[in-house]
Amino acid sequence: MRMKKLTKSLVYVLGIALSVGIIALLVYQGKDSMVKIWQEVQTKYLFLSLISSVLIYVAMGMSLYEVLRIMGRRINKGAAIGIALVSTTVNYVVSSMGVSGFALRAHLLNRRRVPFGMCVTASIVISVLLYFVLAIIILQGSILMFFNASATTLQIVKNFLLIVVMCAVCAFITAFLFNNEWRSKWVRRMFRWLNKFLFHVFRALIPKGCYDDFVDQLDEGINLIHKKKNKLTKTIIYVCADWLFTIFVLYFAFRAVGIHISTAVLVAGFAVGMATTLIPVLPGGLGAMELAMTAVFSQMGIDWDAALMATLIYRVVYYILPGIVSIFIYWGLQLSEGERSHKRSKKGMNHERENG
Repeated sequence: MRMKKLTKSLVYVLGIALSVGIIALLVYQGKDSMVKIWQEVQTKYLFLSLISSVLIYVAMGMSLYEVLRIMGRRINKGAAIGIALVSTTVNYVVSSMGVSGFALRAHLLNRRRVPFGMCVTASIVISVLLYFVLAIIILQGSILMFFNASATTLQIVKNFLLIVVMCAVCAFITAFLFNNEWRSKWVRRMFRWLNKFLFHVFRALIPKGCYDDFVDQLDEGINLIHKKKNKLTKTIIYVCADWLFTIFVLYFAFRAVGIHISTAVLVAGFAVGMATTLIPVLPGGLGAMELAMTAVFSQMGIDWDAALMATLIYRVVYYILPGIVSIFIYWGLQLSEGERSHKRSKKGMNHERENG
């Protein structure tokens, strides 16, 4: 067991080292040109890129808020946005195909009296919508690359396979939501994975006796989603806004370095970049995303160094800055809930004394 953990840690460290090495090499090769580009960066577009990044996480939080509202669970909108930010950015650091963020979201919501089963339901619904919209974006990007004759056969095949995989993921999640027999096979595994993560990170376990409650909560949440699926419109709008603002971050990054980029080229490069973020060994596709996006934009006639600078700005604004902010947001979420719990317990004690 110890050797297994050591191997995982080693693979993760090597992944980060490889990522940083790729970026360092790319920057070093064009350092003179990139310094000149940075000196001429237009700050107003940097600001707009940053605003777009903020709106991404607002949209994420509101999609979470809306799904919980449909299931009859209301939390503060600010808390929903904070939880969305923290649970999303943890995936940029701990590359685990979204499992780490999934479990952290469940932990933070459960502290706000949202049952684990319903936390999982909300995460599943949002995930299938996110992957479905991303699959559409990647498909659109592949088509645009094909008509612009800027993609190699290998790139088109890779994108096609990725679309197939993402559609398969969406189909699996949809089957989980609508097929009771299929769901029963996976619920116990999900419960075990969630418990394992919570124990390793928070030293907390869901009591084994609560498994039946977990299943009931999950079924209740899914049934509510089925009954009120017509109310998912706002959630879908927020998910689409999430991806739209993500593309805007990259667009304004290019404008900041003085590049007027067309929608076709932008979406094509963005689609390739998002595909690389799914590589499990590299946190947030670090290194691979910058290299792939820069290569695609360069093939479409954009200066290599300018494209690299834009993708680096995108990395900082969309990944690194929110990741740093999320550390403080996480502390705030923990402290605010701690104060609420203290007030609830104090109120309960006072109530007991009055009755006594």
